[in-house]
Amino acid sequence: MGRATSSSSSSIESSNHFAFSNTGASSSSQRDLSTDLRLGLSISTSPSYGREQQSDWPPIKPLLGQALAEDENECNSATFFVKVYMEGIPIGRKLDLLAHESYYDLIKTLEQMFNANIIWAEAEVDADHYEKYHVLTYEDKEGDWMMVGDVPWEMFLSAVRRLKITKC
Repeated sequence: MGRATSSSSSSIESSNHFAFSNTGASSSSQRDLSTDLRLGLSISTSPSYGREQQSDWPPIKPLLGQALAEDENECNSATFFVKVYMEGIPIGRKLDLLAHESYYDLIKTLEQMFNANIIWAEAEVDADHYEKYHVLTYEDKEGDWMMVGDVPWEMFLSAVRRLKITKC
């Protein structure tokens, strides 16, 4: 359909393809518009071999500097999300800790989110109904699990990695 193929060649030559036909054009003014099959995207007017291309990848120093700066300012950003997992619920939920001003605000949000009674270090617990409560713990930078409320709020924000709510 508009393509004349040669039985002796498996590739498409510029003179055999309907878009590159040289009928009516002189051979000296025609440009070679063969497709560069190595990249599959560009049309080359001259051979691309022999050219040196500068590569900007991997950008070593700028990315390392950015990563260190992001780690230092992790808690100083406008949001600080951590995952909260509850025992018996297979999917964790994200929670912005910087949206809360204290442990009390955090506990109230989690109680509403999971519809549970949550205890923590400063909570008063009814000993008769202890089985109705859940304990809130957090994993710190070192991988240790601690009870929420054991350290001041600011220290907690700098150490927390994720939260876990378990049954008593």
